[in-house]
Amino acid sequence: MSYTPQAFQKWVENVKLNDSYSNKLVPEKEITQKYREAFLLLGEKQKPETLGDYLEFGVCHGTSMVCLHKVLQELNLKQVRLFGFDSFEGLPETARNDDGGAWFPGQFNSSLELTSKILTEQGIDWNRTFLVKGWFSETLNQDLVEKYQLTKASVIMVDCDMYLSAKEALNFCAPLIQEEAIIFFDDWYSQNLDQKNMGEKRAFDEFLQENPHFGTEKLGSYTANAQIFRVFRK
Repeated sequence: MSYTPQAFQKWVENVKLNDSYSNKLVPEKEITQKYREAFLLLGEKQKPETLGDYLEFGVCHGTSMVCLHKVLQELNLKQVRLFGFDSFEGLPETARNDDGGAWFPGQFNSSLELTSKILTEQGIDWNRTFLVKGWFSETLNQDLVEKYQLTKASVIMVDCDMYLSAKEALNFCAPLIQEEAIIFFDDWYSQNLDQKNMGEKRAFDEFLQENPHFGTEKLGSYTANAQIFRVFRK
């Protein structure tokens, strides 16, 4: 049995796709329920049509985004857009010196092509879903805000693991949080970084110090490492 180069490449891509399905980093049932609760909570004080976009920092294979998309369909929230920000090259070189060596460059790598294929296979609506490739330091800027007319974020997923990346993500989100938003931190307790005042906890603490007009409320979790907050203007 022989394979052409094109056929072999297709076989490799299918193997990677199947591996990504079997090695999901997020518990789908649990996070889907928390996404549902988040939008229902926001809907208690806001009309559905006024809810803002979903911003995800650290997409990897896109499991969280697929779960969020299903909730939007279930609740008929047609106007909420989904934005996924990722280098699609894994963690940056700065991971080597961030959070006491907890991470390493290239960790959690998934190509844009593979992630896009997974999302397509899962029925994502590309008319309102946007993947932004690049390092946060280069992509999270005013040009991007203007390009997509970003004015409001209602649900935010911070799944970029390390302190510096989480800091960049939160700084970008600050002006987009209007009345309130729900922020998911996927690695808050990972490797006990919270006890060392590192990682996402350190980034969030500094974010709140720099934005004293925000108050917070804990809203539980969906894994042993995650933490969810409601952030609101005082």
